Amino acid sequence: MPGFDDLLDHLESLLAELEAAEEPMRGRVFELLDGIDAMHRHALTRLAGLLDADEVQRLRDGDPAVAWLLDAYGIGVDEQAVAEAALDRVRPYLHSHGGDVTVLAVHDGVVRVRLTGACSGCTASTITLQRGVEEALRDGFPGFARLDVEHDDAPAHPPPGETLLQIESYLPPAGAA
Repeated sequence: MPGFDDLLDHLESLLAELEAAEEPMRGRVFELLDGIDAMHRHALTRLAGLLDADEVQRLRDGDPAVAWLLDAYGIGVDEQAVAEAALDRVRPYLHSHGGDVTVLAVHDGVVRVRLTGACSGCTASTITLQRGVEEALRDGFPGFARLDVEHDDAPAHPPPGETLLQIESYLPPAGAA
């Protein structure tokens, strides 16, 4: 797929350039791209619903570009199983702290989870969700769209054991002294 691969490479370079754009334009462009992505996901999911599994597989097998599109949106896959498999990457870390993540539902790329065990109520759970759970889903679940978290009424508590401090560079907003 030389032409298709070249187009994908070009789009990746454009996205990299957009990452450096200034707000609010950067946010608006990504909002537009997210909207187009959601529209495509909706239409492809509806299309796949009109076809039987054999027809979807025939389309996937018949053309590499179509296969890429179906895979990119997770069409024709067991989303629950793919989400569970993606989260297996972070489960050892969660288990080492006495916690876990439960996948409650998956629909159209939206994964609904609940942190359990020591992770429930942990003051570091936001970081765990962003840097662990969501990242694992982005990396391992083609078609991942969004993470929804079901919170419970567990009392807030610090993380068990030692915690590592994530050090990141900080760039003040443009115009700040």
